[in-house]
Amino acid sequence: MKRFKYLLTIALISMSTYGCQDILDEQPRSDLTPDYFNTGAGVERGVNAAYAYFRYWYGSMGGMDMTDFGTDEWTEGDQANNPEVNTYLLTPASGVVSTAWNRAYPAINTCNGVIELGQDVDDLGEAELNRLIGEAKYLRAHWYFILVQQYGGVTLDLGAGPLRFNTNPTVAASRASEEEVYEAIIQDLKDAEEALPPSSSGDGRVWKASALHLLAKAYLTRAWLLDNNADYDSALMAVQRLIPDPNSPTANYGATLLSDYADVHREGNEYNNEILFSANRNGDPDYTNIEPFVGGDEQFLQNRANFYYRCFYFRDVDGLIRDVTNGRPWIRMKPTDFLLNSVFVNTDVDSRYHKSFQTVWYANDEETLPVWTESDVTAGYIDPSMVGEYKYEVGDTALYMPTFELSDLEQGRRGYVVYDPSEVAAQDDYYPSLSKHNAVERPQDGTEDNPNVGSYRPYLAHRLGETYLIGAEAALMSGNPGLAAQYINTLRRRAAYPGMESNMEITAGEVDIDFILDERSRELAGEMKRWFDLKRTEKLVERVRLYNSIAAPNIQPFHRYRPIPQDQIDLAIDPTTPDGRYPQNEGYN
Repeated sequence: MKRFKYLLTIALISMSTYGCQDILDEQPRSDLTPDYFNTGAGVERGVNAAYAYFRYWYGSMGGMDMTDFGTDEWTEGDQANNPEVNTYLLTPASGVVSTAWNRAYPAINTCNGVIELGQDVDDLGEAELNRLIGEAKYLRAHWYFILVQQYGGVTLDLGAGPLRFNTNPTVAASRASEEEVYEAIIQDLKDAEEALPPSSSGDGRVWKASALHLLAKAYLTRAWLLDNNADYDSALMAVQRLIPDPNSPTANYGATLLSDYADVHREGNEYNNEILFSANRNGDPDYTNIEPFVGGDEQFLQNRANFYYRCFYFRDVDGLIRDVTNGRPWIRMKPTDFLLNSVFVNTDVDSRYHKSFQTVWYANDEETLPVWTESDVTAGYIDPSMVGEYKYEVGDTALYMPTFELSDLEQGRRGYVVYDPSEVAAQDDYYPSLSKHNAVERPQDGTEDNPNVGSYRPYLAHRLGETYLIGAEAALMSGNPGLAAQYINTLRRRAAYPGMESNMEITAGEVDIDFILDERSRELAGEMKRWFDLKRTEKLVERVRLYNSIAAPNIQPFHRYRPIPQDQIDLAIDPTTPDGRYPQNEGYN
């Protein structure tokens, strides 16, 4: 298959870099033949390359569109880049549907080479070799888990046999069943759990906790797909190997919930004990490409999560200009009214709303500060003696989005611009902006004051907070809502403002799948989870129709799968189908 020929070429020439500086100093090689995987250096660089491919998914526009956009959480901002994702008008020719497909297979084939050919390496110690092969199995499973959730059954045989390293270009390719793909994922993760070290290295490499988290989620997802109670039990057992006490924030293998939810996403604190997997980046422009207008393939390496969820905060707001602190607004994704006002409730008790969203912007431009006028006197906002005085100074509030409604008179008397919930819902430029991905640091000389550069922060892909919610969902579906409540309450106590912990606790009778989905939003909003969550729990169509008015008219049951990219359909010959065509998903032919 020509596409796999192309992907194989990339896998061989792009043993690019990941992790520590000595690796970053290496030059990409063009002579990575299969023999290279028989050396310790080849195995290590192959694993590093497989890690690096996640930069194309986590924190990329395509990856975030395909996981958050068009859900009950996120709809279109004023400048949505791929609106067909939100409106469910995707076609096989839509470029965004190739985001995972085009990046997964070179990484997978590289992992195949490490796993298959690295077994005979004799210049590494046994423990180190086992670790690297365990990492490769985790990474391969991780990519296949993304693929199978997006597309359903995908290709396991790249030309040399299922899960084998391929060096011979071929146009033949077939789709394995979803069950076969999940079996491969779960086996890889079982093997990875055995081989990976028991503690984190602190630099983004995976360890046992990473494998257990993903294993639990794979079992849980397959359980929903196949209506298999045994998989719910297996998911719960995997969680329990990581979190033996659901009432404690402390897990095994050095993983723990941070005491303050805000610290989880705090810039500079990315390698904390709650993070189980991250897509690493750094400030070296040769490898991360955070320049503001870089083009070509390099642009997809950027972490631009700090742009996507930001509103047009400085448009028509006196005293505000775009700056590094507030970030570059791309106005791509707007939180739904449901997320802001129905999911996030009791915001005076639950700290996660204000620790996840920016709702206040402070004046930063002295030249455009507004003054009180005679019209403000006429409207009843001020006393006549205040005419000509500044409404606010630099450093004061210029824009505010409260969680409650304000009358026109109350807004006017404040002087600054106010968008209350009804006004946020009525337009697509101004809305509370997700702050989890904020990036203020500028590693390149000359960019310190440039708000247009992308983020070089690692993207925090998997964390222990989600593991508690996986445990809750598995426990509920296994018939134990009491245990589910324990997992949830541990997270909710962490989320409470000091002294409010007991107010956050729930009972077993309050736990159902809708509550868990709402709790996942409160904990994980904007972390590239939501489309997968709704699909897994068979709530995608129902919730999108209820809570995303733009997407609601078009979404259909077949949208629980994405279309196979058209290039794949056109170029592949499937020897297992009557017409020799690579099968497209239902609804997209």
